[in-house]
Amino acid sequence: MTAQTFSALPPIAAEAKAPANPLKGVLITVFALKIVVSAFLLATVSLAPPLSLDERPQVAAN
Repeated sequence: MTAQTFSALPPIAAEAKAPANPLKGVLITVFALKIVVSAFLLATVSLAPPLSLDERPQVAAN
C-alpha cells in the first residue's frame, strides 16, 4: 500500500447548485396560510364567552 500524497488526491470542486423546485413558492404559501388560519381559530376560541357548567343551551320553543 502506497501513501497518498497531496498531488495524488482528486481536486476539490464546488458542487453544482441544483435548480430550485418550482413548487417551493406553493409550499411556503400553504404553510403561511395554515399559520394564519390557526391564529384566526385560536383568536376566535379565546374571544368566545365562557359557558358555565350548569347552563344548558336555550332553545326557543314556538
